[in-house]
Amino acid sequence: MVLDLRGSTPEQVRAYLVSLGGTPRPDGTVAGPGWTARLEAGEHHALGAVWPRVVVTFTGDAAAVAAVEKGLRLRAMRAGG
Repeated sequence: MVLDLRGSTPEQVRAYLVSLGGTPRPDGTVAGPGWTARLEAGEHHALGAVWPRVVVTFTGDAAAVAAVEKGLRLRAMRAGG
């Protein structure tokens, strides 16, 4: 499962994953019960503007990944900036 989060920084996404039961690892991944997430920082360019972007790649138990992915989507969704 790959999730592309535009407008979020790696620090924000890492904090969201920790709030979902994950623990940061020395290699930069975040691991929780039955799942591991690898974060890749980047930029999104559109209409002459640049926004932060984080691509999150999940591995692990399908049900655990689905649950943490749903929680991460809810936390990353922001209204009004």
